[in-house]
Amino acid sequence: MAHYDLREYLDRLEAEGELQRIDSEVDPTLEAGAIAQRLAERGGPAVHFRNLKGVTGASLVGATLSRGARGIWSKTAIALDLPADTSYRVLLDEIVKRADSGIKPLQVKSGAVKEVIVRGADVDLDALPAPLIHEGDGGRYLVSWGVAIAAEPGSNYVAWDLLPMMVVGRNRLAGTILPDSPIGLLSANATEPVPMAVVLGTVPAVAIAAGLTLARRKGTTAAEIAGALQREPLHLVAAEDSDLLVPATAEIVLEGVLLPGEKAQAGPFASRYGYRGTAAGLAPVFEVRTITRREQPIVTFSSWGTPIGDIHIVRGLDADVQLKQAFTKKGWPVTDVFTPPWLAGNLVAVSSKIPFSAFSQSIAGVVRSTDATRTVPYVAVYDDDIDILNPVSLFHAMVTKCHPKRDTWFINESPAAPDAPHLSDAELAVGSGPSVIFDCTWPRDWDPSIAVPPRVSFDQCYPKEIQEKVLANWTEGYGFPPESERPAG
Repeated sequence: MAHYDLREYLDRLEAEGELQRIDSEVDPTLEAGAIAQRLAERGGPAVHFRNLKGVTGASLVGATLSRGARGIWSKTAIALDLPADTSYRVLLDEIVKRADSGIKPLQVKSGAVKEVIVRGADVDLDALPAPLIHEGDGGRYLVSWGVAIAAEPGSNYVAWDLLPMMVVGRNRLAGTILPDSPIGLLSANATEPVPMAVVLGTVPAVAIAAGLTLARRKGTTAAEIAGALQREPLHLVAAEDSDLLVPATAEIVLEGVLLPGEKAQAGPFASRYGYRGTAAGLAPVFEVRTITRREQPIVTFSSWGTPIGDIHIVRGLDADVQLKQAFTKKGWPVTDVFTPPWLAGNLVAVSSKIPFSAFSQSIAGVVRSTDATRTVPYVAVYDDDIDILNPVSLFHAMVTKCHPKRDTWFINESPAAPDAPHLSDAELAVGSGPSVIFDCTWPRDWDPSIAVPPRVSFDQCYPKEIQEKVLANWTEGYGFPPESERPAG
């Protein structure tokens, strides 16, 4: 059953042991951000700060989709109304199945987000809890886990995007808009103000849908993807000042326009790679003209630091959903695809039966031609007996089966992300850089009975009946604690 709003989702997280409510005073200047960042790095529940120093009438909630207390994807599973201990394979298959057919949204006359309406000169962003998330940030980022919604001038296309934006004035926000992002592509050539709304505090399906690039590729809308993810139509309500439709049960909607050609000093701020990636500089300006909100609104925020944060979960899902669809369409014998969220989306791993030599290059070609992964610099291909979702197995196979010379393929010029931290300024300027393929499979011309060494592991060197007996008795019979899906360390 779909969550009605953010508050219902938070209640569900709390019931599952995945939300910590803090009633002691917490400072939105660095303290709240430090807590959220530590939760991202170590795993833990979402956190709701209900007593913010210097703030009345509003609260902050962080780490709503990042690595949970019970596993990497436990919060994501709860967000999609699945058991918290759902495995990643089952979770990914379910998202692929749901996203295959969008569910059209339902437009309603009003909603909880219209409880309070502030217009014109009364708009004051400083009245909302905008945290200073990291030491060294250029300012207070009111928008770090919010969904930007904009319509392309002269068309029916509506883009949803996840954009960090900093308060730069009473009614102004500014932030880097990457040229290959949905809003960046939409607004690149605009000569007139672009109507935009920034939505804070939504049902989790909205944030996930905004992070997936499926809508742009499939010709569906992000609102339809959000409905498919929650298996019920998303309720949308008309914005006050434009033709945009916004989630009716959101906590806050900031309505206004992107001002073409106008820039303001913003940043630095953390990037999705876990570094302070956007230096201080001139950034596009979003002028807020109307605020609609709930009474006692809850502002969602994210740390955007070292993995595993909210953005890494969503971007990894985007990559794996698209790759799974692409390989299925081709009918290739691919077993698993995985973009480890702890590597910030910089590596794609694929396990498969290997039908011919250099099949790894064919797999890499699909990775390079898929929207969500075309700029990934590292592609690793594995035999189908390797559990690439297990970081120990993934890296063990890489360093024992991939010959540094024979099995490593370098490409000098590949599409590159415009904010990739490892590239030089010259490479970033032209949008390309080197990439590499790691072939972590045994050579096809090696005799499996002689040249290929048997792997000594639980799943390969014990009879099936012994494996099943050990697994069945692991917790109750032997007394070991239940296992959860976490990266090593």
